[in-house]
Amino acid sequence: MIEQRIADLRAFLEAHDADGAIIVQPENLRYFSGFTGGEGALVIGLDKAVLWTDSRYTEQAVQQSGSWYDIENHQGALARSIRQSLTDMDLGVAAYEENFMTHYLYEAIADGALCGFLPCDMTGLRAVKESYELEATRKASQIADQAFSDLLPYIKPGVTEKEMAARLESNMLLLGSEEKSFTTIVASGKRSAMPHGTASPKVIEKGDFVTFDFGAVWDGYHSDITRTVVVGKATQAQKDFYNLILEGQKMGVSLVKAGSSCRAIDYAVRNYFAGYHVSQYFTHSLGHGTGLEIHEQPVLSPRSTGVLQENMIVTVEPGLYIEGKFGVRIEDSVAVTADGCEILTKTPKELMELL
Repeated sequence: MIEQRIADLRAFLEAHDADGAIIVQPENLRYFSGFTGGEGALVIGLDKAVLWTDSRYTEQAVQQSGSWYDIENHQGALARSIRQSLTDMDLGVAAYEENFMTHYLYEAIADGALCGFLPCDMTGLRAVKESYELEATRKASQIADQAFSDLLPYIKPGVTEKEMAARLESNMLLLGSEEKSFTTIVASGKRSAMPHGTASPKVIEKGDFVTFDFGAVWDGYHSDITRTVVVGKATQAQKDFYNLILEGQKMGVSLVKAGSSCRAIDYAVRNYFAGYHVSQYFTHSLGHGTGLEIHEQPVLSPRSTGVLQENMIVTVEPGLYIEGKFGVRIEDSVAVTADGCEILTKTPKELMELL
């Protein structure tokens, strides 16, 4: 697995006229080496590779990555150690993570270096998932589904959003999640019109829409799901609004398959909402990839130029948000297949009225 990833990275480097790479992002360190310590750097050439870390992690690095890399202790001088490897490997051009490496670290590495540097985004190499990654995401999704199911009896008037977030996160941890995927969103009543309304002290009231956006982590891989419920009996206006979004979400899921344009899927759902004159309330992209990070490639958005490939994972999460009134979002994580997709998040999507 790691050997193939290194080979893919080296092919990527050659295609970009680079003969080496510096990797410091923890998720990329893990992906390309198996090392989960999160502190250090990979320096990869076309025929040699070194993993630099410190004394806290050298034994762990040897156990996790010693089959593919020379393991070295940078002894508190990471930039100098990286520069040493660049020289030892006689690299001409080293790619680095433009969206992660700090300017300070870059300057410290480049000072006195004999090679050139190429800003690059290597995260796209993680977009197509291997069978193990798919299975880990399935497990993370199962944990999130069960945690939400266990929460349902406690969602009622008088509890606070923070109470619900704490209980949901506790449920996920007790079911085996390593951590929460991201800051849990619980937004009720008028606050449900906030797409990223993280849990507040607000008390949930009868008649509120309540949006829950959350995820679990299994062996480093993130799940992501959103469900919106009504506390009490839904009004006809709430039902109509919810079902409009539900149909848009189902449409988006139905369009996911290998070969589909990411931009076209987003456009189709956006155009569906435009037909009901509500597209102005859809204020974010339709979806994003998940993996070792909660936001990865691919992205379903109006600006995307990508095409879906088999075994990518992507969310489909349309929402409409009317400020001062309410909002609804419905989200599934799906794995792309040759002729459609596998829905990884199984919690029912029909409107739940919690009486």
